[in-house]
Amino acid sequence: MASEGVKSQPSIGAKLTGSSKLTGLFAYNDLRKQTNRDRLLIAATNLFCSKGYAAVSVEDITSEAGVSRVTFYRHFPSKAAVALELFQRAGEIAGPRLTAIGARDFRDRATVVQWLADFFELNREMRGIVRVLSQANVVEDNFSAEVRPYIFDMITALGRTIPAFAAAPDDPDGGKRYVRAWLLLYTILDQSNHAVTTESVSAHPQMIEILADSFLEFVSSSETAD
Repeated sequence: MASEGVKSQPSIGAKLTGSSKLTGLFAYNDLRKQTNRDRLLIAATNLFCSKGYAAVSVEDITSEAGVSRVTFYRHFPSKAAVALELFQRAGEIAGPRLTAIGARDFRDRATVVQWLADFFELNREMRGIVRVLSQANVVEDNFSAEVRPYIFDMITALGRTIPAFAAAPDDPDGGKRYVRAWLLLYTILDQSNHAVTTESVSAHPQMIEILADSFLEFVSSSETAD
């Protein structure tokens, strides 16, 4: 069993691997000053990024963090719970970047293309954590169900400034516009993730152009229908 004492470790900026945005995810200065929960999250992130999500055990995380299994389970019921918290923290960075289009000229194609390019670039900067979350989604049975509300929250946020997204499942059209909004955001998120986690068409230079066309078509068709 690992000692409850904290190991002497380098600063978080030097320790975290796989993504230039991971330091921003935690905004920590020194591992020795953090709570046990913080140390577990940082240790898990290091290990997930360097070894892959599936290869890391709870014992690996506690050893890296310098705490006991009892301490781990005091803060997290499972390894999947750690991944979910990492998703939530990543969402705190990605969410505002995704909804930023609501404060811009969302009918202008050049603006939409730049917005999508910025979001894809953010995922490239966070590629380490993006890969980890993609792996967790495959390994953990309920992971996708747990993160699904994130898209619903983004629809609600965009709906405050973009009329096309001001939709609900029980709209008079049978919720068709809501489903289209969900599918559009899911596609943007999915393709931006695939662009950095796999060698696929998602990384093709035309992907952003095509997604921009889909976004503009959704916005304009919804306004015409209204």
